[in-house]
Amino acid sequence: MPHMIPNRSLGAVLSLAIVAGCAPVPIVPDVTKLISPTHITATDMKPPADMPGVCWAHIPGPQITEIVSDIVVATPAEIGPNGEELSPAIYREVTRPQTFNEGDGRWFTRTCDADMTPDFVMTLQRALSVRGLYRGDATGVMDHRTLRAVQAYQTPQGLDSAILSQSAARQLGLIAVELEMDTSDG
Repeated sequence: MPHMIPNRSLGAVLSLAIVAGCAPVPIVPDVTKLISPTHITATDMKPPADMPGVCWAHIPGPQITEIVSDIVVATPAEIGPNGEELSPAIYREVTRPQTFNEGDGRWFTRTCDADMTPDFVMTLQRALSVRGLYRGDATGVMDHRTLRAVQAYQTPQGLDSAILSQSAARQLGLIAVELEMDTSDG
């Protein structure tokens, strides 16, 4: 029978179960709390479907490969005409690699497809070029070179993805940053 849960994951599952029992689970997350340097949400959270204008991207969880073993019938039992067993079945152990996903991955807010116009992509390419991450002409095409530059920009911030996050777009000055106005008299 295959070993399905690695030992280090079992502790994480038990810890998560204990923590989940202590804190209420929000039905709809507060989007303002998702605004972090990388817009990464909790690892097992599914993106809310009822948030107009918010687009999401997913990074799959890490994969681990383990050697699992199964017992299989090498030679079936030989049964006589009256139903008696003439010779027993012969079994053998077979090992094989099996890959498992460790966790569901992470969800983050991203720049929506409708916003990725050629002018926007040209501005993105220029912003990445100034930072030494993109080499080439600002073509307005989201090509492999641009995707690699986006990933190079986001990876040190904890988001190993070539999909442009909302946070990275704000940091690069590509989309407006909402500022809170001080309404106190002073």
